[in-house]
Amino acid sequence: MMEPDTGLENLRAAARVVAELAAGGTGLFCVCPGSRSAPLAVAAARQPGVEVVVHPDERGAAFHALGWAKASGRPAAVLCTSGTAAANFLPAAVEASMARVPLVLLTADRPPELLDRGANQAIRQENLFSGHARAAVTLACPGGGAPPDAMAGLVDYALHQARRNPAGPVHLNCMFREPLLPAPEEVDSLGAPENTPRTVWHLPEEMPDEATEAWLLNRLAAVKRGLLVAGELRGAAQTAAVAELAKTLGWPVCADITSGLRLGTDGAPVLAHYDQMLLSPAFRGAFTPDFVLHLGGAFTSKRLLEHLSGVQAEYVLVAGHSMNYDPGLAVRRRIGADLPAFCRWLTPSVRTLPESSWAAGLCALDGDTAGLIAERSEGAVLSEIGAARAVSQLVPADGLLFLGNSMPVRDMDMYGAARRGAGPRVLANRGASGIDGCLATALGAARATGAPTAAVLGDLSLLHDLNSLVLGRGLKTPFVLVAVNNDGGGIFSFLPAAVHDSYFEPLFGAPHGLRFKEAARMFGWSYAAPADRAGLEAILAEGLRQKGAMLVEVVTDRRRNTEEHRTLQAKIAEKVDGAVAAD
Repeated sequence: MMEPDTGLENLRAAARVVAELAAGGTGLFCVCPGSRSAPLAVAAARQPGVEVVVHPDERGAAFHALGWAKASGRPAAVLCTSGTAAANFLPAAVEASMARVPLVLLTADRPPELLDRGANQAIRQENLFSGHARAAVTLACPGGGAPPDAMAGLVDYALHQARRNPAGPVHLNCMFREPLLPAPEEVDSLGAPENTPRTVWHLPEEMPDEATEAWLLNRLAAVKRGLLVAGELRGAAQTAAVAELAKTLGWPVCADITSGLRLGTDGAPVLAHYDQMLLSPAFRGAFTPDFVLHLGGAFTSKRLLEHLSGVQAEYVLVAGHSMNYDPGLAVRRRIGADLPAFCRWLTPSVRTLPESSWAAGLCALDGDTAGLIAERSEGAVLSEIGAARAVSQLVPADGLLFLGNSMPVRDMDMYGAARRGAGPRVLANRGASGIDGCLATALGAARATGAPTAAVLGDLSLLHDLNSLVLGRGLKTPFVLVAVNNDGGGIFSFLPAAVHDSYFEPLFGAPHGLRFKEAARMFGWSYAAPADRAGLEAILAEGLRQKGAMLVEVVTDRRRNTEEHRTLQAKIAEKVDGAVAAD
């Protein structure tokens, strides 16, 4: 009786895992070099119809896969060897879980007989992502007699858990014994991988029942001051469906920066600067909707969250997943529905409703606020507010904008310039809102879409993810990274810690004294450091037309930036107060 060829069995099993994932829609495999994961890496390289990206940093690779999946709506996989390599997937797993992004975490593992014996790189991996993974499956070492279809069925089940609502990460932990690979000639002799999944799992399209539909239509007919809140929306279909409903309904819209409607209103009555208008006590007193229809995910504005938590409005949240979202304890009814299907159902039904009596006045006030922001921020001096406005105006409607956490996403939400037509798609890692992995995520999103892409990150976020610059080499789409360098943690200047003079600068401001020119050169990016607003606009316009990666460093002063924000916000509050009093 011949001894089994362990290396060949390993590769056959890995090829089946990869083929099942590919057949189920997984289009990207991010490979982190390692020994124990060799069967998975070779299987991914041999799999037709998928893209393979190699990155040595497991954390960055996982975020790159997350960005690809977030932008494409399809699952992406990241694979690594055993030990701490696998643990580095955790930050991206947390973000994927909170943000409902289908991400497959493929970890190679030592065989059972090497665990708990002090063997090299052997740790307990089976529940490594417990609490975050939608499913966790450990696949036994190949060659143990289990039918191959049983393993394939488990992979299909895990992938379905990644894709179904709420989408999220799944963990496939694959054990391999040595020798890990067969001889080269045996690799070449393997047949073509499967192209049909063992089990096809179909996703349902959820809609409310007839009683809920009847209640909603009856309730909408009695609304006097309705407000539509557009939270994070996933892709063009959701954005277009919500925009059409908004135009038909005629209610004022508070559109989050990640909704796709904040920078391009598409004809809907969007209040682009609702966050800044809420600085006015008079406006807060007058802005009292009696019904709030919240479509989609979370929104960025803390001021809006606090305001809606305090008004006596019936608050209805419509989302296509079961995760609880009610941080302000405002939601009174939750409707589970596929968002485009829900909007297509509701839009024709609201055409007969009375026209909103307060949308026109609110939109006029928003226009006045936009004029004040433009007037106070369009000067020649380069500022963080001015940089946000320049980027918002120059990313094309068919482009992609990725926003880093802390100040970039907030500045764009507060001050980005809105267009009347369509705006760019906007992405951000707002699931857990970390500053880690943002560059890798942005580059993954650009890879998925092929669209001209701008990313705005703070300096600490870029330092956190600096080696992900290597993922931009050879990029075939225009990619401009705007690095706002205020030499530390700019957002902390707006938080309570700022009053503690003795501790603030060393512990929170955390100045580093670094510039990014040499980092750009090291990783093969083009580089520019504009001296003024006009220079930034010219560089952005050129960079978004040319293929390849460019790092644009915008150097600002943290203290001056804090004062500019506070001065502008005081002017906005004063103007809005006056307008409300005169109404």
